[in-house]
Amino acid sequence: MTWKKRIIYLLMGIFITLSAWVFSLEYVTYDVDHYMTEFRKQNWIPQAGMDQENLKHAAEEIILYLQGEKEDFQTIAVKDGERQALYDERERLHMVDVLDLYNQARMIRNVSLIGFFLLLIWVIQRDKNWQSHVLRTFFYTGLANVDLMILLGLLIWLDFTKYFTYFHLLLFDNDLWILDPQRHVLIQLLPETFFINTAVKIGLYAMGSLLILGIIAWQLERMLRRYQILCPEKEEKGSLQ
Repeated sequence: MTWKKRIIYLLMGIFITLSAWVFSLEYVTYDVDHYMTEFRKQNWIPQAGMDQENLKHAAEEIILYLQGEKEDFQTIAVKDGERQALYDERERLHMVDVLDLYNQARMIRNVSLIGFFLLLIWVIQRDKNWQSHVLRTFFYTGLANVDLMILLGLLIWLDFTKYFTYFHLLLFDNDLWILDPQRHVLIQLLPETFFINTAVKIGLYAMGSLLILGIIAWQLERMLRRYQILCPEKEEKGSLQ
């Protein structure tokens, strides 16, 4: 295989990885049951001054905002026995930045999908062994994402707070993400443990889906090789083309 084709297949693997991670991000963070499960784990329902119905409403409003279906990040709910607005201006401005990151992630996902299929068309036209090479790309991509998940787990185990802080410093050009747990409801609802569990869940979904895809591709490639061995005249005919 030429270096040009190797780069093409490497890019295909990167595009697959980016798409899978963004899909997993959306799947987890758009799931209201995930929020409610985390609230129960933290025993947050009785401590929040909000009952389960109002906590669920708050979670649904967060999801709607991240999906771009809600213009203003503000939620009215019953807290401490009083119907009130949950977030102040600092929290709302921070979530504007978060929404911008989600929009960028969606753009990366779309560009990656388009890029993958364009490259797939290219290799179909230029590489006579494209079936085997595409399947091998899926397999190695699955293995590479196991390594990514191990790295994520290692960072969480070593010092999640430090690397989570680096993440914010890298992606945000302001300090609006620094919230006071004593008075900001957003950080009360979504403390550090929520983000740890969410990150692990996103990683497991992304890695798991790509690993399963890789195993299926490995099996299909074995079948393809076996078929070519049993039908050498077809392989010979294909090479002549």
